[in-house]
Amino acid sequence: MKLAHKFLLILCLILALGGIYLWYLSRDLPDPQSFPKRVIPQSTKIYDRTGKVLLYEVYQGEKRTVISWDQISPYVVYTTLAAEDHTFYTHHGIVLKSVVRATLHNLLHPGSLQGGSTITQQLARNAFLTADKTINRKLKELLLTFSIEKNYSKQEILTMYLNQIHFGHNVYGIESASQFYFNKPAKNLSLSESAYLTALIQAPNYYSPYGNHREDLEVRKNWVLSRVDLLNYFPKDVVEKAKQEKVAFAPPSFGIKAPHFVMYVKDILAQQYSDEDLETNGYSIITTLDMRLQTIAEEVVKKYGDLNEKKGAHNLALVALDPKTGQILAMVGSKDYWNIEAEGNVNVTTRIRQPGSALKPIIYATALEKGYSAETILFDTALNGRAANFSLNPTQPYYVSNYDGRTRGPVTLRQALAQSLNIPSVKLLYLVGIQNVLDNAKKLGITTFTQPAQHYGLSLVLGGGGVTLLELTNAYSTFNQEGLFHPYASILEIKDSQSHTLSKLNPSHPQRVFSQQTSRLISDILSDNESRAPIFGYQSALYFPNMQVAVKTGTADEFRDFWAIGYTTSLTAGVWVGNNDRSPATTANALSSELAAPCWHEFIEKASRYYPSSTFTPPTPTTPPNPLKPMLNGKYINDRLYKNKVTGELKTVKEVHTILYFINKNDPVHGCPAQPTDDAQFYNWEIPVLLWAKTNIPNFDQEYNLNPGPDYEALDCEISQPLELPEIIEFPDIPQITLLNPQDGQGVTNDLTIEVQIIGQLGGNRPKVYLNNNLIGEMVVNPNGSYSLILPYSQLLLESNQIKIEVQDQYNQVNSKVITILKK
Repeated sequence: MKLAHKFLLILCLILALGGIYLWYLSRDLPDPQSFPKRVIPQSTKIYDRTGKVLLYEVYQGEKRTVISWDQISPYVVYTTLAAEDHTFYTHHGIVLKSVVRATLHNLLHPGSLQGGSTITQQLARNAFLTADKTINRKLKELLLTFSIEKNYSKQEILTMYLNQIHFGHNVYGIESASQFYFNKPAKNLSLSESAYLTALIQAPNYYSPYGNHREDLEVRKNWVLSRVDLLNYFPKDVVEKAKQEKVAFAPPSFGIKAPHFVMYVKDILAQQYSDEDLETNGYSIITTLDMRLQTIAEEVVKKYGDLNEKKGAHNLALVALDPKTGQILAMVGSKDYWNIEAEGNVNVTTRIRQPGSALKPIIYATALEKGYSAETILFDTALNGRAANFSLNPTQPYYVSNYDGRTRGPVTLRQALAQSLNIPSVKLLYLVGIQNVLDNAKKLGITTFTQPAQHYGLSLVLGGGGVTLLELTNAYSTFNQEGLFHPYASILEIKDSQSHTLSKLNPSHPQRVFSQQTSRLISDILSDNESRAPIFGYQSALYFPNMQVAVKTGTADEFRDFWAIGYTTSLTAGVWVGNNDRSPATTANALSSELAAPCWHEFIEKASRYYPSSTFTPPTPTTPPNPLKPMLNGKYINDRLYKNKVTGELKTVKEVHTILYFINKNDPVHGCPAQPTDDAQFYNWEIPVLLWAKTNIPNFDQEYNLNPGPDYEALDCEISQPLELPEIIEFPDIPQITLLNPQDGQGVTNDLTIEVQIIGQLGGNRPKVYLNNNLIGEMVVNPNGSYSLILPYSQLLLESNQIKIEVQDQYNQVNSKVITILKK
């Protein structure tokens, strides 16, 4: 009995102390009726690098229009209840089970906070309290929640909540949100529109339809509607219709300069500060943006974006950086930020796209680091003179061809990179090792290569792995800086409302990735107009007569992505052209030098007024890596010296082989392979080389690659066994296409029959037909041996349409014919 009395006494004491503590806390609780007198928050301002040009301001004060209950759409009420508090009408301010669940979760998972707040609690917190996560603040919130529930009806509480809540872009309250996003009063919102606005409540800046997370907004909106369906607020067919409804957001009405860059900076700030901090604490954000360059970038992106539309490439992005610091100077993520229908708000500079040949400088730099020289010879050869096979599986050939379908025999690394030759580049990637390239790409700040080396394979050098324009452009700056890598940056300084510095960009400590000599060689090659002229011509958009500029282009498979990235001594810039939905350009055989390079050229030319350039430091002249390995030194004919083991007589044998015959790919300068045929790629490379030699070197069979006999031993590299080659099969000519119907340039008024005659050994393959670079079907064989396909008139969506007929024979040799037809 005494024990029970003690327990009751202690319990009463605890309750009394708790009551006193709650009374103490309640003394300074705000009066719920002081709602209209709350303090107006200060705005955060984002500036350019001078701190004088205002790029974006979260407007001083809150954009809010208070409305009554009867001015709020019922759809908003139900989507809000479904997403935020479906037991609102049955609880008295808190849901104990939710509070306990959230508390336990937060205790067990301190890095992953979970909310358990009702609408009334959110109102108490947002209208009267701070967002501090302390026990005192939480207790005050609970007391204030009970006070609000006591003083107001549920309808009044929900009305106040919808007038209070934040919807992003400094828009507060459902009426302002409805006007801002949909140009209509809140009472006229549809179910789908209501779901979008409700979706914003959880993270307004992140889910903004004008930002970079539109897909996530769609997911959140559909989740809200699923909750509405689950709670049976509306019939299922009404909810499903709302999910499918195509909602048009109004063009943003807030003042903003460099919108893609501003949204990019806001995403970075959101990782350090809460939405409330950013929109109420009056920060000043000094960014790296140079408005002079930004203005030029926006002008050229608009100009060439409109020109490229005629070629079926509807979007264009540009980014420019200071190579000495990595600071972003200009960023245009799409050609028209305000065109929501065309996804103009998407920042393509940070989206993963296929780089095509724009990745090649990293592969070539890796090779130079490994001991290969700019004069190293690789054979640009193929069995049929067009496409080289690199597959190790006879049943699944992997053919690579150069863009123009030609091969050139022996070429130097300088020529191969400058002319962007694919066959030598794939060979070089094999020689240096895919993993070595991936390792260097990571050191250069490229974060998108997340798969193992075998996932990418040899196609990596041709754009087989996705990158972002921002990261790849910044990687090029490393060559500019003679091998030193600077991470890119966008914020110089953050100040509070009293102009006290909160954080400041410190000078970066660059990391060495490549040697000075390697980087100088890459800059020298990429600025060598003479070396690239055989492919691009002397007066291409890559050439500047009065300025030394290093540049590389890239075109992804099926003409979906077009790149131009390059640098002067003071500026690095990259341009991407393509379509957001990854559809190909409609111009057949489009080139980056025609779509991306002109925009890039004009930007560099105009920007050089503010960032003048000098000449690159030339590479240091060096001695040959190994005089006994001529292929490393620009010679494809090797003079191998033999000595007679008995008489001591010396004999020289002229040799022409693939480079795998002379070097160990892991150490090209030292040593020789004991048996070259042990390399898995040897026969793929050697046989086309010998075919080329038979055709192009007089008396090759009689004077080259001769066996000196068993009494002779090599004085430099001894091959352990005589080289035995399989029978060399010479492929027939590629299949020929003769167009029977229609004529090139013909006008069309109804369904069109496309008919061709094919000469070649197709082995069961059928010609394929592409309309504006999209495959529409395979042709059928006719009784007379021709092939045909009927193209419906309804599929002709453009006035001028490109038709490509492509055929592949049984040896995987490909040929195509392209014509234009006009829709009448």
